[in-house]
Amino acid sequence: MKGTAAIERFARVIVVLACAWFAFTAFWGLFAIPGGGHLGAGSAGNAMAAEQMIKWHIIYPAWDWYNGQPPPKIAYICHHPFGQYWVPAVFLAVFGHHDFVVRLPAALMSAAIPPMLYGIAREKWGVSAGAVAAASYVVLPISVGFSQFLNLETFCIFGALLFFWGHTRHMVTGKRRHLVASLVGMGFAVTGDWAGYLLVIPVLMWALLRAFVLPVRLTPRFKQIPYARWWALSVSIAVGSAILWLYLFYDAGQLTDWIGAAQNRGGAEGTKLAAVLDSRKNWIAFSFTPLAVLIGKIAAPVCLLRWLVTRRDEETYSLSLLFGAAAQYIVFKQGADVHIFWPHYFAPYFALAAAQLFHASGAVVGFVVRRFSWRLAPIVASVVTLTLGLIPVAAMTHDGVASLWVWRRTGGRYDENGGIIRSHLDMLDVVEQVVNPVTIRGTPIDTHPSSQWGWEHMWKYQGLGKDANTPLADTPSAASHPFWIARGSGMSSDEQRKLVSTAHVRIYGDTWLVDQREPNAPLDAYSLNEREPHFFEWLLFNPTEVHRTVGTVPDPWLTWEWRTHLGQGATPPAGAPTTIDEIRIAHNVAVANRDIPAAEHWREKLDTMLDRTVTAHYDTGLALIGVRVLGGVEPRVEAWFEVGKAFAGDATFAVKSNIERKTTLSLIPPDTADRDMSWPEPLPTKLWKPGAIYVTTAVLNHRIGVERYSGRWIPRDSSAFPHRTDNRPDTLLTILP
Repeated sequence: MKGTAAIERFARVIVVLACAWFAFTAFWGLFAIPGGGHLGAGSAGNAMAAEQMIKWHIIYPAWDWYNGQPPPKIAYICHHPFGQYWVPAVFLAVFGHHDFVVRLPAALMSAAIPPMLYGIAREKWGVSAGAVAAASYVVLPISVGFSQFLNLETFCIFGALLFFWGHTRHMVTGKRRHLVASLVGMGFAVTGDWAGYLLVIPVLMWALLRAFVLPVRLTPRFKQIPYARWWALSVSIAVGSAILWLYLFYDAGQLTDWIGAAQNRGGAEGTKLAAVLDSRKNWIAFSFTPLAVLIGKIAAPVCLLRWLVTRRDEETYSLSLLFGAAAQYIVFKQGADVHIFWPHYFAPYFALAAAQLFHASGAVVGFVVRRFSWRLAPIVASVVTLTLGLIPVAAMTHDGVASLWVWRRTGGRYDENGGIIRSHLDMLDVVEQVVNPVTIRGTPIDTHPSSQWGWEHMWKYQGLGKDANTPLADTPSAASHPFWIARGSGMSSDEQRKLVSTAHVRIYGDTWLVDQREPNAPLDAYSLNEREPHFFEWLLFNPTEVHRTVGTVPDPWLTWEWRTHLGQGATPPAGAPTTIDEIRIAHNVAVANRDIPAAEHWREKLDTMLDRTVTAHYDTGLALIGVRVLGGVEPRVEAWFEVGKAFAGDATFAVKSNIERKTTLSLIPPDTADRDMSWPEPLPTKLWKPGAIYVTTAVLNHRIGVERYSGRWIPRDSSAFPHRTDNRPDTLLTILP
């Protein structure tokens, strides 16, 4: 019928758009340096564990990265099945150690998920239901956010859906390739994580009843022998893989550690489920939207009823996913409290359950229409299914699309329960452009605690970080680990003074670097030359980060400022300033030289470049003279201060944010968590000079909603710190919609 064909064409267009959008989320920024957080450091950690297999020719993933020795058995990682390591190991073997390898396996698997959802739902419920399933998945914020996540969730979801799709096609076609696809899916699911077993066990249990227990009259007709073969092979893979993991854990002497890890992930005993869910309400609302949660709850009994009435395998898929997701999320409380991605398994449940719910709605309407016109009934049923299914999809699209930037900007951490979030990409750019070109891979590097040296740093540097509070200062042993690295924002003024007096420090923004083979010399500061990425950089490399090209020669303006404040001889920069920060430094040069006309000239220039409606005065004579709110891929707010009298100690201008209300198009309620947004200033306030102007910067990892950003001075030591003269606790800097 023409009407039905038109509806199906429209539905297929929706599927194509859904698949294209989700593929974009999966491959966006594929070649970027893995930064901090789950999406960066977490994925890089799995890749480095897999890299041990390639380097040392072992089948175990392992810790003890880059120490130059084969990992002992105690370093083998035996908490999860090895699929999430074996797959990236193949990619590492083929492509080598490259940033894109961290994301590519997950991106490929994620891109296949919407087509598989469509295929599963279309087979028995029609094209409209298939379109609803695919579209429902790709607008969920948690699906969008973790489409690039190299972790067990992606493997298990991909595997379970491939298992279901291959099975439903095999029952229709009887072709061997569909049987193989289903079995491969089973392999991916149960090698991805223990949760993979939970996602497929209900289907296997039902299939056991259907094939061997229930009378044929109670289930739809099917070919007994191929079905039994599929079940037997599937169970063999599940049981055989479980035996394999237990044997490998035993062989590594880590069965006890595995049990202990499972217990540590638990901890839900004696805790009411309602209280647990309430404590995670901000994460749940952002990850799914309240509308998706409501639909998921309504759909569950409908899916159960459909299965009881039809007794088809396809009706068990969503219920099986729901069982696995609920068991994972509820039982392993500690894991869910720490990892916002823990309920990811509910996403494929929602997609299939939504298709079943709205297909059932369309079927009911079609049944009524059939009493009047049997020709119109299937058309009306398809229209109702597609229309009702796409209404919530359309409602959630705004949040699904907007969430992508939030997830990537925060490394998948969202609000970190109020904690400060740092990508570390400013330091990683320095490592990539300055340290790596002159260092042999595997060479250790000395790291100050302020560097927060983590998995993302280890991946990029490919060397072990050794704790060192100070550089070795030109000792013979420095040749074996030549560089020392730190963050200026993590050191006190006294630490910085002592350091520059004993070593030649190179400063790159907030990153302090010392080549320990060099003799002591006055510090040099370099520009990071930050700019917005062009289109291809945004698409492939820097989707949520400014592009940095580290300077190869010292910047005269920055070098003068740092040397002057740390008590070293400094030559005033020549030439006219061209950037706003150079104008600020030119003002401070004039103040230092007591050139009042020049200082007034540069101050007038600055006043025209700042938002002067935001000002404040403090009891120390300090004045907030204006702010700048910078947009782009990495929004920031700058607070500009003119110093009255010198600071008594080290303080910091702490920026916090809170959401006042949701935006018009958003379904996500205001997040109740107030977040810390700023790190201490790289140049400690105790070094700030009277009459000079300084700027503090906070990156705005903006959540979805109308968010208020305000700041106040707090101490870093026991010294007095500035208070507003009007006794207001904080200063409103900006409000972002």
